[in-house]
Amino acid sequence: MTDTTKQSGIIAFFANNSVAANLMMWFIILMGILSYFTIQRQMFPSIEINYIQVEASYRGASPQEIEESILIKVEEALKDVTEIKKSVSRAFRNSGRVTLEIHPDKELSDVLDKVKLRVDSIATFPVGMEPINVRQIEFNQQVIEMSLVGDYPLSELKPVAKRIEDELLQLNNVALVNLSAPGEEIAVEVDPDALRKYNLTLTDISRAISAFSANYSAGQLRTETGIVSVRIENQFYNGEEFHIIPVKVGQNGEKVLLRDVATIKDGFTEGERYNKYSGQNSIYMSVNATKDQNTIPVAKSVKDFIEQRNKSLPEGMELKVLVDMTYYLNARLDMMLENLLLGAVLVAIMLTIFLRFRLAFWVMVGIPVCFLGAVAAMPLFGVSINVLSLFAFIMVLGIVVDDAIVIGESAYTEIEKKGGGVENVVRGVHRVATPAVFGVLTTMAAFAPIVGASGPQGAFFYNIAAVVLLCLFFSIIESKLILPAHLAHTKFSPPNPNGWRSRFNKRFFHFVNVNYKNFVTKCVEWRWSMFMGFFALLLVSFGLIQANYVRVVPTPAVPHDFPDVSIEMNENVSDRQTIDAIQTIEQVIQQIDRETEQEYGQGMVKDILAFNQGRTEGRIVVPLVDEELRPFDTFELARRWREALPNLPGVKSISVRDDVNSQGNGDGDFGYLLFGPDIDRLNAAGREFISMLQQEKGLYDISSTIDPASKEIQMQLKPVAYDLGLSLQMIASQVGTSFYGGEAQRVIRDGEEVRVMVRYPKLTRERFADLKYAVITTPAGQEVMLGDVVELEEKPGISYIRREGGFRSVYIWGAIDEEAIEPGEAVKRIREDLLPSLKEKFPSVQTELGGSIEEDQAQQNELLTFAVASMLMIFILLAVPLKSYSQPLIIMSVIPFGLTGAIWGHFWLGLDMSMMSFFGIIAASGVVINDSLVMTDYVNQMRRQGHSIKRAIVEAGCMRFRAITLTSITTFVGVLPIFFETSLQARFVIPMAVSLGFAVLFATAITLILVPCLYMALEDMKNIFRRMKEDFRPQRKKAAGLDSVSQEQA
Repeated sequence: MTDTTKQSGIIAFFANNSVAANLMMWFIILMGILSYFTIQRQMFPSIEINYIQVEASYRGASPQEIEESILIKVEEALKDVTEIKKSVSRAFRNSGRVTLEIHPDKELSDVLDKVKLRVDSIATFPVGMEPINVRQIEFNQQVIEMSLVGDYPLSELKPVAKRIEDELLQLNNVALVNLSAPGEEIAVEVDPDALRKYNLTLTDISRAISAFSANYSAGQLRTETGIVSVRIENQFYNGEEFHIIPVKVGQNGEKVLLRDVATIKDGFTEGERYNKYSGQNSIYMSVNATKDQNTIPVAKSVKDFIEQRNKSLPEGMELKVLVDMTYYLNARLDMMLENLLLGAVLVAIMLTIFLRFRLAFWVMVGIPVCFLGAVAAMPLFGVSINVLSLFAFIMVLGIVVDDAIVIGESAYTEIEKKGGGVENVVRGVHRVATPAVFGVLTTMAAFAPIVGASGPQGAFFYNIAAVVLLCLFFSIIESKLILPAHLAHTKFSPPNPNGWRSRFNKRFFHFVNVNYKNFVTKCVEWRWSMFMGFFALLLVSFGLIQANYVRVVPTPAVPHDFPDVSIEMNENVSDRQTIDAIQTIEQVIQQIDRETEQEYGQGMVKDILAFNQGRTEGRIVVPLVDEELRPFDTFELARRWREALPNLPGVKSISVRDDVNSQGNGDGDFGYLLFGPDIDRLNAAGREFISMLQQEKGLYDISSTIDPASKEIQMQLKPVAYDLGLSLQMIASQVGTSFYGGEAQRVIRDGEEVRVMVRYPKLTRERFADLKYAVITTPAGQEVMLGDVVELEEKPGISYIRREGGFRSVYIWGAIDEEAIEPGEAVKRIREDLLPSLKEKFPSVQTELGGSIEEDQAQQNELLTFAVASMLMIFILLAVPLKSYSQPLIIMSVIPFGLTGAIWGHFWLGLDMSMMSFFGIIAASGVVINDSLVMTDYVNQMRRQGHSIKRAIVEAGCMRFRAITLTSITTFVGVLPIFFETSLQARFVIPMAVSLGFAVLFATAITLILVPCLYMALEDMKNIFRRMKEDFRPQRKKAAGLDSVSQEQA
């Protein structure tokens, strides 16, 4: 091709039409800037929660009744709904629930409709139960957790908290406010002696309340002036009003009022409450955002509201922010942006050293164009600005300029040889356009399958992969269409022969054309030895993993800024026992903080919020002081808490959440499901398994769903009961109303549903001895003592039932200390050592792995599938431009060698390899393939020009040395600032940075040394096959000749 040949094609069009190139560039930049100010910002990406929950409430029912009359019927109705992946049912006293995990590829709203239809079609539910609630469990973003604090009783704090809740919901961008306040009831406690005195029953009291405390419509009157409604408005809403309800009226008009037979209490539902914020009474509140909302403006609105509202609150009452998620969010985003800018500066410096300033400038322009293009497109793909998407930008910082460097360097080389001008620039671009484009496409192919990732980390993987793909897509547009137009219209003056650049270039090219050339020539001669050396290094690297010098964990542990302790008590405990356990934990936390302050002069704890949730659950949230003030990290703090905690009586499970990645769903880091036909054998096996696990190193917070036997009183009819016409149902109904309480009616007060409960006084209901003196009314109206008509016997009962897959089951779970043992190693030890021993003792019990370990293992299998798909796509994208089946194998064979750099990087920095490291290795594979492709393409060009294979390989190494070295250095320095990031939460992204940085450095040596050796080794293999073919051909000819001679003789 001569210099006067007119270049054509889309590259030439944009190079000749700089207006089109500039308009495209500015359009991308402006759309990106606009998107940046409106795009959603989050700490971590929204997680698609694919769960549906079926909830049932049946007051007074035992777990067995809940199981038999509700849960089994729901399970049977849903067993052929194929979209359900897993079903777990739980039966408690008074309630039950079925949690359905839906296959991630199914449309949740359609499945929800199907489940509702199936549940609604069940016609045999118990009469006294509440309507079943079927709902989707939705992901909400935490924004602000706060408390209304003051030295006031809860009864005075709650009305103020309710008003604050209503005011918060009136703010424009606040949609979700959760108020954790005790429920209310109007308790009508009837004196049994008064009932006997006036010949009344509890049923009579309930009927009187329903009859006299109500609103009735009495129709309408048609008058000349219009329609007039006739109504009775007599609904009572507070306890005082109920006193005057007549419960019995005599023949002479004498009335027995409710106050004559009962004490009326208007207040919280029965039970003790504990809700303390750093020692003061409090009501806990939280503001959440929907998964599509931007949390920063929501938090600002709430904080402005709190500041104003505190001015008008009663003296001694204050709204205090417990946790502000946007404080941590802004700190993390600022950290990532600082590292991004620092990386960009380092990349610019490297480009300026190796390339002319103007060329380096136009290459650098590609970074904001690619990034802003990606930001503009991110909302279209449901990607927000979060810690992971920002790291993806850092990860591709050096990669997006790779093809720009290759193209710019090729164009500049053409300008140096033949002068400036559009034609020479386009010619230089065309020389490397195909390998450069396909090099980017191979990197995109490596990330493309990950977009379909599912499981607990699926949303995280999707965010990283989507950002990388968008950045690389825009890098193709920028480097092929915009960059050539800029270079074509840039004047490059000859460099000053005495300037620093000329001296640097002279020394650099002397190193390339003399030192490197001689070295790579020797390497090519000793190619098999070089290959064996690299292979040995690869084996040593894998040896580091096998020997546990570099451990492999599912996800890196990230310390929490506000750890919390959750406890669940046995079902048979009292409110007081739960509160005692919470206070003990609170005291331990305060004691450890005092000891820390004495030891280091600085405590860790900023505030403590402790509260009970119902009778059997409690939670303690502990926001910590600012990160830079902490003497040690959250993991060490949690370890000290665990060591100091005494054995707490009645505690079923206790968990300390100190890791951001902890899902907090009660399934634990690992879990085992035990199931079988006999619940007693299951419980015995579970207790044995727990004792085994507690002796294992690195396992802690071992918990289970096993509930100790609770007490229950069973009644059996005496013969006399049949004579009196009493049935079991009649007796159960009357006893239940007397002792548990009968619901007379419900009223709506201040937006809250309040039950009016009729029952005996608390002292009467608490004593087992009083039960046999309860009065039972026969169908004939005769009154008898309960002890006269039934046998009462105290027996152990069941307070909790768990079912999975249609069987009763026991679930045992716990946490893994990743500092002490690898999660995979822990599970292996349990599987090989503990489970066979358990199976030997309990042969009828089956076991199944659960918890986050099960999900991580499933995800690892999925990633393995993605890796195979990526390799196939990469092979196709390499084979097409190279027009060869064997050369792509040379290029792809260097991918495993890239692992060497990543493994040694983790070893030197003392880091664990995790799934996050996997992304760095993928990105590094893209870089090494890109570099190898560019070199191999140049070898093929030299071969077509008639050069020998050896010379072509050596010359290709020298010609592409600068571009390959520069792409590797820019990628490395782009992630270098993350290496030195001291922020605790940067631990999540540091493994990715280390994998990419060190793998790319090692990949440079692979590309410049190993690839030429492998190319020659391939030629050696071809020569061997040629010789074998040639040796085989004469033998066939000779054999054919002998056959013809024998035929002639015949």
